[in-house]
Amino acid sequence: MIKIKEFANLCQCSTQTLRYYDQVNLLSPAFVDVENGYRYYNKNQLYDYIKIKNLQLADFSITEIKCLLQLSDEEVCLAFDQKIDKLKDKLAKTIKIKETYHIEKSTMTKLFRLIKDKFKEVFKPELIRQEFNLTENELNSYVEEWEELFTNALFHDDNAIDYGGSGITEEQIIQTIENFSTLNYKPDNNFNISDHNIIKEFHGWKYLHEIIDDLCQIGNTDEIIYYLEVKPDKLELSFALPTILLQTVIRQNPKKSLQLECQIQTSTDSSNHIYILGK
Repeated sequence: MIKIKEFANLCQCSTQTLRYYDQVNLLSPAFVDVENGYRYYNKNQLYDYIKIKNLQLADFSITEIKCLLQLSDEEVCLAFDQKIDKLKDKLAKTIKIKETYHIEKSTMTKLFRLIKDKFKEVFKPELIRQEFNLTENELNSYVEEWEELFTNALFHDDNAIDYGGSGITEEQIIQTIENFSTLNYKPDNNFNISDHNIIKEFHGWKYLHEIIDDLCQIGNTDEIIYYLEVKPDKLELSFALPTILLQTVIRQNPKKSLQLECQIQTSTDSSNHIYILGK
């Protein structure tokens, strides 16, 4: 018999590898001296080591190898055939993913660009900048915030790579975004202010930036409705105007847990009105 270091040299491996094999009951020394702890191996155990390494190279786990070492050569060959079939299936899936990867990436990039472009249309940048007295960078930050929310909802991270089978089309994305243009405007909505507690009200303003600071001072009321009655020329902002308003309120009240809602209707007296209502 030979000591562990000599056997490791014979196997062309480290003594740590042999100690690990012993620890998991895969290949144990033929003899251990109880007095000094020296480990001794038989030279014919080299064949067992070679079998173990070959099985590892064939992608068998330690648990599988322990079982295979107890089987006949015919049974081991059958296990190899089964392993080959599994690896073929895995390879086929990998090839398929490779083939679709660039197509999926290109499609997703195209759709994200489409979302960005459509949101710019819906937000009516020039009109919104005038309404809220925003710089271009400030407006972009609002638009990007909504793009991110919409994109995350539409393409959840877990589903993004499987977009090809999701069934979502460009037409559906366009339709969804275009629906935002009238999201807060419902002409047939019988909204009655008297059903709510009026916290504040503002009348005769031309642009919201004139009163935005007052609109953001909302106290500790959790549930709030901003009800706007505006002149017809502002109705093309029926999505962007309430959206930017609510985003601004949230930004200026970062420590409050708010539930906000916004309704917009056509004014009946050619003046702009806004009511802050408590539910």
